Amino acid sequence: MSAIQLKSKRSSKRLLKHVNSKPSLSTVPTVEVGPDEDGLTYPDPAPPVSTKSQIYHPEEFFEIEQHVLEVSLNAANDYSTLLDYLLSNLESDLAKVRAIFCWIVQQKVPFLLCQKDIPSPDTPVGHLHAIRMRKGTYAQLFAIMCRKAGLPCVVIHGVAKGVNYNVGDKIDTVTMKNSWNAVFVEGNWRIIHPHWSLMTSNGYETGAWTVVDCQEFHTGDRIGSRSYIVTPKINDSYFLIDPEMFIIKCLPNDFKWQLLDDPISKADFENKLFLQPNFFKLGLQIIEPKSCKVLCNDGKIKIVIQMPEKIKSRLKFSYKLFRKRYPDDEGEYTYPSLEKFVLHYYSKNETIFEVRFPPVSVGTYKMQIFCVDINEHEHNNSGWVCDFCLACKNGMDECLPLPLVPEIGWGAREEYLEKYNMTALAETSGKVNIDESLETVFKFTVDPDSDIYAELSQSLKAKSELSDCVTVVKNKAEVVVKVKPPQEGEYALQIFCKDTGTLMYENVCNYLLERTEVVEEPKMAETRKLLLEAVSSGSPENLQAALKEFELKGLIDKGEYTKAKRKLLLSRLNKEIREAIAAKDLDTLDKTMHNLSETSLKKDLGLIYQDAEELRSRLRKLKRLHHAVLAMDQKTISELRSYPQPPNPVHGVMAATFLLLGHKETDLKKWATIQGLISKRGKEGLKRKVANINISKLKKANLQKAKFILSKYDLESVQIASSGAATFYQWATTMINEYVPERVQRKT
Repeated sequence: MSAIQLKSKRSSKRLLKHVNSKPSLSTVPTVEVGPDEDGLTYPDPAPPVSTKSQIYHPEEFFEIEQHVLEVSLNAANDYSTLLDYLLSNLESDLAKVRAIFCWIVQQKVPFLLCQKDIPSPDTPVGHLHAIRMRKGTYAQLFAIMCRKAGLPCVVIHGVAKGVNYNVGDKIDTVTMKNSWNAVFVEGNWRIIHPHWSLMTSNGYETGAWTVVDCQEFHTGDRIGSRSYIVTPKINDSYFLIDPEMFIIKCLPNDFKWQLLDDPISKADFENKLFLQPNFFKLGLQIIEPKSCKVLCNDGKIKIVIQMPEKIKSRLKFSYKLFRKRYPDDEGEYTYPSLEKFVLHYYSKNETIFEVRFPPVSVGTYKMQIFCVDINEHEHNNSGWVCDFCLACKNGMDECLPLPLVPEIGWGAREEYLEKYNMTALAETSGKVNIDESLETVFKFTVDPDSDIYAELSQSLKAKSELSDCVTVVKNKAEVVVKVKPPQEGEYALQIFCKDTGTLMYENVCNYLLERTEVVEEPKMAETRKLLLEAVSSGSPENLQAALKEFELKGLIDKGEYTKAKRKLLLSRLNKEIREAIAAKDLDTLDKTMHNLSETSLKKDLGLIYQDAEELRSRLRKLKRLHHAVLAMDQKTISELRSYPQPPNPVHGVMAATFLLLGHKETDLKKWATIQGLISKRGKEGLKRKVANINISKLKKANLQKAKFILSKYDLESVQIASSGAATFYQWATTMINEYVPERVQRKT
């Protein structure tokens, strides 16, 4: 093994200086070196051969920690005095590392009111003040003290998922830069993060998120977003932390200092599950998903966590669901609450979080999960175990809220049943599919002196409507609960228990029952099947017949009846719109579009609705031009007729106009003929023929000839020649542009 030898003959009064100045490499700090410190050896970085739990047993260091607490801050005016006091009578390197670590993380530096009172930066207390002024780091101080104690120690630079990090964020090497230590002890390099060991984190919220659901919503204690919360308590998780755990939150710039057999990439670090120390302490395991970023395209996300078999009955989980705020969102961040759209239940040795997103809930979410061991819960520990970033691209097509969210959660949990000596004989999972039969049975044993009752509820029905759907039969110590929901959907079955002679029942068990289909009599099922087939075929005749049969038999609508009625209405409206488009009749089109505006079918009509709107807009423009022609006074008409030899634009425009009105091109080459046509009155009058023109009956040949004639001119040149001719130019041009046989053929 190669080694780095530190042998300096020069004293330095600076706090910290690195042998290698490259910021991308972990470096050994050059500190003041005395005679006893010569020859310290720095082995190459390599994964430790043992775990933290194999070398470190907290109870063995209790006396050292008590001794450290007795050290006065006055003793920190120079390193020699402080280290002599801390390390006296300590033989093992591990004990020395522990003593130095405990002293650093327990210091509270007082505010100083005068600049001259700030100690020299060459002293421990001076370095603490430098840290307060952001001119030093805990990693530097730890390295200096270890070096002076003869313990090889390096400062490692990298990025960390700290207080400014939100799960799912991109890694930013500027805002996320951090530093920590590796100390060579017991024959291996061990990782220590002194700064993070100063406090215990209970979860944090940077202000960019708002709570849309959490446990407190269902216990009467509604709260808002949690700010970054820490408690001044030593966090031992980051003392000698195993590399496999540490890599979840910190990535060194120099991959060798990951201390892993298989180092990970920056991309792997970015997507790695965001797990907290408490997660490992409780022995939890993520079954799914495998990344901290979860993309949701179908409106539903599931998180499954496995619990240790021995302590699963003692573990209590909770959660907070946040929605990300965006500056361009409308309103004062009034996002819809999802307090009945997170299903949290237990199944065997797993706890499952199922997040359901209604259609209006597209956005980015953060799921923060907490877990505590009720036998060992510490007051200042929230139990924060992990975070997930949930990116909802599409909500569910149909998403009803849960019937309720019970305070004790879903499932048959021992800690709630044991009070009444109650045991679930079969189903213990909180979510149960009941499609197998019309009636589902749940069996329990219970204290013979206990009273049991059950309730069934659903989002769309009152409990009183479902009272006949659940029965409880108790025979001494055996209880049978029978449930027979009337139709598909999700139902909440709540079981309550009390001792005989007491008044209040207590909720001890809850099941979310899921029914996706109900068994029906053959004739009823056949009628329902025929209606579904009619919906698939889309035939109006089949739909009408199937709907009539469905109504006669009085079947319960499970969505197919509503879908069929909608399909029939859509078919009728589609036909009406196509006929109105083909006829190019504005009045008919206006009436059809008005009827459509009173329904919610616009988006279902697709392009045909868009085409109809565009056509209506063009027809309205054409109507305005009709009115402009009809509003022309006799003087303007006489002006057109009075030209003995009109300008070419005037002759061309009027020839194109009469072509559209059905006259032959050969008759319109002579201006005298056009003069005669302009002079006519009554039914054959020019204005009357414009008013009565039928777009759908225009001759294609005449349209093409008129279009060719008008292509020689533009509106400006025609206006210069005659304002009256300009009115006919706009009318004729609009008529030609409106009649496009290819477009009509595509639509019909």
